[in-house]
Amino acid sequence: MPGIDNRTLLVSLQATYECINRYETLLDSETLKDPETIDEILMLYYEGFNVLKAVYQEQLDKGEALPSLQQIIPAKL
Repeated sequence: MPGIDNRTLLVSLQATYECINRYETLLDSETLKDPETIDEILMLYYEGFNVLKAVYQEQLDKGEALPSLQQIIPAKL
């Protein structure tokens, strides 16, 4: 797997978090004809988010100069 620089990792983590929020809001709106599809999409985003979050935490543990997870994403996820 190719490496990813810390800036790209940071932006990817934030973007994935925002996508999750948008899909959760859409799911909560109760105007969907097919909420199962949104559930499936959310599962994919959650899986990706957890991978990105773990890699980000590894970088923090190595002492990389990155903002803490709490600074870039709420504790919700």
